Amino acid sequence: MISKRINRQRIVNKSGRIRMNYVKVPGRGQLYILNDHFTTLIDAQWRYVFLIFSFAFLVSWLVFGSIWWGIYIHRRNQGIMCIEKVSSWTSAFLFSLETQTTIGYGGRQITPECPEGVICLIIQCIIGLLISSTMLGLVFAKVSRPHKRSSSILFSRKAVIGPRDGKLYLMFRVADIRKRQLVESHISVFLIRRHVTKEGEKIGCYRHSLDVTFDGDEDGEKIFLFAPVVVQHEIKEGSPFYEYSPDELNVADFEILVFLEGVVESTGMTTQARTSYLGDEINWGHLFVDIMSERLTKHFNVDVSRLHETYPVGTPRICPREFYISQVDNQSEQGDSQQQALNESEVSDVRSEVTLTPNGEVGTAVVSKM
Repeated sequence: MISKRINRQRIVNKSGRIRMNYVKVPGRGQLYILNDHFTTLIDAQWRYVFLIFSFAFLVSWLVFGSIWWGIYIHRRNQGIMCIEKVSSWTSAFLFSLETQTTIGYGGRQITPECPEGVICLIIQCIIGLLISSTMLGLVFAKVSRPHKRSSSILFSRKAVIGPRDGKLYLMFRVADIRKRQLVESHISVFLIRRHVTKEGEKIGCYRHSLDVTFDGDEDGEKIFLFAPVVVQHEIKEGSPFYEYSPDELNVADFEILVFLEGVVESTGMTTQARTSYLGDEINWGHLFVDIMSERLTKHFNVDVSRLHETYPVGTPRICPREFYISQVDNQSEQGDSQQQALNESEVSDVRSEVTLTPNGEVGTAVVSKM
């Protein structure tokens, strides 16, 4: 029995995070900050967002405070009172803060005697409005992101391979525990492994799409999550698991990636839930337990605590190819046994129809034919 286990990194961990790091990207700072700064801010952590906008507000207050102080000094030398009750840089800074935040304590104000003050006031109001609106839009975009919705999509911790109606299937279970399920949901399953072509080309992340169905639904494109669903992939000729025995499966170097996408009904935004399974996370000869039950109430109850629970079934520990060959042999032997039993039954019927005829010849038998 093979017991060696390959220790390898996941591409997608169980929480759905993609563990892919791009290194040596030319112009990464320009790509992230200059060309796509809004998306960079949305993806940034909250503490960095608040730090950036706090810095932006503080810088604007300081810059315009210095400008107001310069205007005040310039006009004071000309004997013109441009800003009332401003006598120092600190008071000019306070005037800048009050102007941009529209506090308006009523003590400091500009006079109509200096047009540059009016122009500076207009510019500062516009810049302050832009910073505030950008901050508001960014906070709303971060709060309304649907990626947290995927936390209510639950996948079974392990997948199983077991028989269903005489066929072997790779199966895992998925459930949406919210009362308002995702709409227009569809699921994609890929097998990721290393691959070498006939020409010797090495592909480190070769993707093999797996055809999946849901119970008796042969159209695996859409999935309805009003109840827990067992997603199944039939292991047949052409399937990448067709030649894997249970022991080989346990040490195989591959990863099954699962992507479930759907539209959040309340916001109309698309969310995606992800998970993955390694070879040693597939239980051979197991099926998922039924977790739905009907109570005295007029509702079906789903025991989410048993979502990951499986039970063993009688499955030979051989590869699916040999499994189907053994099935054909068993069917052939059963057919031969049935044919032999049928022949013996016919012979018995024939013997029961033999009668002795007293025609004067001892031992002469006549077989009656119907």
